[in-house]
Amino acid sequence: MIKFKGGAILFLVIGIAILFSILTILNTNQLILLKNHTYLKNLNIYTRLLITIPLLSLVILSIVIYKFHSLYEERIYHALLVLSNWLVVANSIFIYKNIRHTNTNLYRVKLLTLSSIATVIYITPINRYENVFNEKQYYISLIISLSLIIIQFINLTRIRRYFPENIVKD
Repeated sequence: MIKFKGGAILFLVIGIAILFSILTILNTNQLILLKNHTYLKNLNIYTRLLITIPLLSLVILSIVIYKFHSLYEERIYHALLVLSNWLVVANSIFIYKNIRHTNTNLYRVKLLTLSSIATVIYITPINRYENVFNEKQYYISLIISLSLIIIQFINLTRIRRYFPENIVKD
């Protein structure tokens, strides 16, 4: 791996997190704006799953890490970062699935999906995570993770608010 001097890779990670945050908000807005023109099926089921499953996985991960591993702090922050990026992937695919039949520009959704998948693949091995974050920087990983998770949950609740019923429109 290429090492950058002066923590440049950390600034790159923070920049990518900000980019992901902005793109997820824009993609959610794109779905909400198309609510009268989009074919939506089982929207409430999908949003419930996207809200519930990450919470359950977080509880399970916490129990497993606490019971069976050492280095709790490092592993919890790593698990949160990977989980938050998988949430970005899942929400991007969810939005893509619901707007692909429209004549909208899908580049933002595709860009976010592919770049977040690449981020997940890169950051999943713990040794790569350790290359980016050291003990003094774990709080940055925690802030990035929690920010992405909170933004995803806000976006999902916004979608549920604008689509309160299981709507099917042509």
